[in-house]
Amino acid sequence: MTRSLQWRGTVVLAALLMHQSLTAQAAKVRRGASLDLAALMNGEIRASVAPLVAGRAALGVSVARWWGGQTTYYPVPLSTQIVEPAPTFDALHPGREYMVDLYARVYPVSLSSATPKHRISGYVGGFVGFHRREFDQTIQYACTGVDPVICPLMDAPSGSPIPCQIPCQPIPTQAVRTVSSGVEPGAELGVRVMPFGDVFVEIGGWARLITFADPTGRFEEGQVASRVTLAVGLGW
Repeated sequence: MTRSLQWRGTVVLAALLMHQSLTAQAAKVRRGASLDLAALMNGEIRASVAPLVAGRAALGVSVARWWGGQTTYYPVPLSTQIVEPAPTFDALHPGREYMVDLYARVYPVSLSSATPKHRISGYVGGFVGFHRREFDQTIQYACTGVDPVICPLMDAPSGSPIPCQIPCQPIPTQAVRTVSSGVEPGAELGVRVMPFGDVFVEIGGWARLITFADPTGRFEEGQVASRVTLAVGLGW
């Protein structure tokens, strides 16, 4: 029994010494700021900064703005017999999304390079953010049908009504904005490589739970959105 306890103690001590050795050799976690290049290809500008570092953990904030989407131009006739205004939607007004995410990352020693020369660190983390989605539509009213025949003030001599159409009455253009907002959580994982100096490159991905619908139709409540990340930044 005594030998068994001594053996276990020796194993635990060796594991602690090995962990300390790997921690000393692993690339140091540093503060940093980065720009997501993969997001730019998706019509999104995303910048992140991690000013707080404790051991092999980092806390930061990510700010992003997405723009895109479009509406379809389609006239909707309100009547086949009467010339009335029909709405059309301007396809040039995009949707927008504003995002502010707070995130926490851990860079485990087991996911980091054992040689400081390579300076490669894997990370896992989570985030929660406030998102606001906007979608603007400009409604333009247009008349449909053929040239109208103005209704006469009196009936025809035969007593039968004269077929006619009511002239279109112009209606001012209307701007409609749809806004939705909420809090959405997510998780991420990836690898940080520091090829030279203070410059680092991050390759990974994230997944986010959609908690409210998108007015542009990109997401539905309850779906999981995911994307690959490729960020370039500077550490200090």
